[in-house]
Amino acid sequence: MTTVTKPAEESARNESGRRGRAAARGMTLVELIIVITIIGVMTAAIAIGVMGAAKKANMGAAKTACDTVRQATIQWKALHSGEDCPTVEQLKAEKDLDTGFSVKDPWGSPFKLSCDSDEITCTSSGPDKKDGTGDDIIVPKPDVPEGR
Repeated sequence: MTTVTKPAEESARNESGRRGRAAARGMTLVELIIVITIIGVMTAAIAIGVMGAAKKANMGAAKTACDTVRQATIQWKALHSGEDCPTVEQLKAEKDLDTGFSVKDPWGSPFKLSCDSDEITCTSSGPDKKDGTGDDIIVPKPDVPEGR
């Protein structure tokens, strides 16, 4: 007894066979390029976000360190009245700052201290390592006149 296959059944078998062979072949070059491009775009977006967060974290760390140096200098000046402004290295050597404290900002430049008659200021040249630019860190912040 022979079985007669109907054209619809044969067409369905051929279609499923084609799908099976296509799945076995894997991805085409175009599909692979699209996937790699998507991964590249996502990686770039993540990298930009991480770099921005790192810059913000470094700015915050430098401000905190400058505040610590300033507070240590205020205490040092109270005990050493009449003496010139200490250096950050001197504060560290005299244990007014922790021995693990870095005398350099996150960008590798040394913190600078200035002791005026009524104000002690700690500065860092910031990410561009140039004094007097907009990214400088100054603690305490200088008073800026209204309207600026």
